[in-house]
Amino acid sequence: MATESGGLLGRAPLGSRLFERLAAPDQPVLRREADELMEVVESIKRHLVDLLNSHPGNSACAPELGLLDFNDATIGVLDLERNIQRAICQCIERYEPRVKRVDVESLPNHGDPLQLRFQVHATVALGRENTQATIDLLLNNKRYQCLN
Repeated sequence: MATESGGLLGRAPLGSRLFERLAAPDQPVLRREADELMEVVESIKRHLVDLLNSHPGNSACAPELGLLDFNDATIGVLDLERNIQRAICQCIERYEPRVKRVDVESLPNHGDPLQLRFQVHATVALGRENTQATIDLLLNNKRYQCLN
């Protein structure tokens, strides 16, 4: 995952997920900004894997959470990639509050027709400042994985 910072991080705490904070209560409060940024980025990546591998109807409190199964053979490959790109973008924008301005692009599959690769570009909110982040995703065997 690549990041570019547009300035110093604000004093507001960065967004780790609740259960990640509860699992590590002994972490020092004062950390370097670069370490804090990397922790947030890793937290976002873990959340995206969970989010994108969820399916609508599996969460009682958020019935629309997740992505539909795209195993419909009646649509063309180009349409399939566009539909998945759009669905990934909408899902991230709706269910990952730490990122804004999400753009998803399809990447070449390097000769494996059963894999789809995507690159997510997003602005990560870090207190009063924002930073750009890029995440490479692989859809392999019906599961999304972060590649970096």
